[in-house]
Formats: sequence, structure tokens, C-alpha cells
Amino acid sequence: NKRYSKVVADDTNKIKKMISPINKLTESNYESLSNKIIQLVDEEYLVPYIIETLVEYSLTHHIYIPLYVGILKRMLSNQTKSIIERYCNKFHNKVFSDEIMNTKQSSYLNLFYKNKKTDNIIGFSLFITHVEENEILTGQISKVLSSFMDNVLKMDKEDEIYKMLISFHNISEIKFKKKIPEIYIQQLQELKNKNLSSKIKFKIMDILGE
Repeated sequence: NKRYSKVVADDTNKIKKMISPINKLTESNYESLSNKIIQLVDEEYLVPYIIETLVEYSLTHHIYIPLYVGILKRMLSNQTKSIIERYCNKFHNKVFSDEIMNTKQSSYLNLFYKNKKTDNIIGFSLFITHVEENEILTGQISKVLSSFMDNVLKMDKEDEIYKMLISFHNISEIKFKKKIPEIYIQQLQELKNKNLSSKIKFKIMDILGE
């Protein structure tokens, strides 16, 4: 049906036009490009596309998370808030899922997916931190950090643990500022008491202010 095909083509073009400025976002052009992105979301059905894209980009483009969250804040309404919450729940399940890797895959591919999962956890956790800091949603960070710390305690690769600890330190400075909740202190002490390198232990001491 040519008429239907034209509608699909028009929708695809609109989505591409929205994605293009997101790919070009920097601190210096944020004001102009965020205005352009908001203007391009001129149909109600486009809102979920842009929200999902911003959440998904946050998983891997960590340094741009404050910019992505800034756009979400500008889009905030009763309608968009429920959509943002829905996608946060969706990506929480996706990022923290204990998906079993295919043992037939090469060790390189397994390592790639494992490292990707670590980066996704870090990105999503930072994203949720900024979402709550900007008062877009509430009550999300405790759920995320619970899953975050469970993953840290299960890890056996010290480079991954160290990356996660750096991320936790960044999150705690944004979210907790003065005092880290006791539950995380206990988990960090548990990790510190494991047979790990001095580098890991010193990082934990740094986080705890010891």
C-alpha cells in the first residue's frame, strides 16, 4: 500500500532527524541542539522513541549522561514521567539480567559481552543517579544500587571491580554527598576483607573516607 508506505517513510525520517542531533550533542552545543530535539518531537507517538534512545545511549556514552537527562527534564510532564519510568524499569531488567553466556562462543566473545555488561551497569546506574538528582523520578536509585552492589560482590575480575568502584564513588558523591548509607558501607567492607589487590582496598578506603 503506497499510502501506508509513505506514512512509514515519513515516520522513519522524523525519527532519524531526532537521532541525528542526539549523536552530535556536546556541552558547547547543548542549548541549540536540545531546542532542536524538543521541537522535532512534535507528535505524541514520537515521545517513547526519544526517551528510549536517551536511556539506551546512556548505557555506553557515559560522559553525555547529564546532557541526555537534561533533555528528559525539559520534556517532563505527567505523560512523559510515566514513559520514562517504564523505560527505566525495562532497562533495569535488561542491564542486570543474569543471562547465561553461550559456552560454544569463543572466550573472546564471552569476555566482550561480560565487559559490555559492566559498562551498561555503570552507564545505567549513573543515568538513574542523574534522573533522581534532577527530580525526574524518585525511588529508583536504591533498587539500582542494590543490583549494582550485588554484581560487584559476585565479580572475580579485579579490573571490572575497580571500574565499578570508581562508578560507585562518583554516584555516592552525587547522591549521598555527606554519608553513604550503612548497607553500602557493610558491602564495601565485605569486599575490602576479600583477598583482593591493594589497589582495590585503597579505592574502598577512599570511598569510605578512611
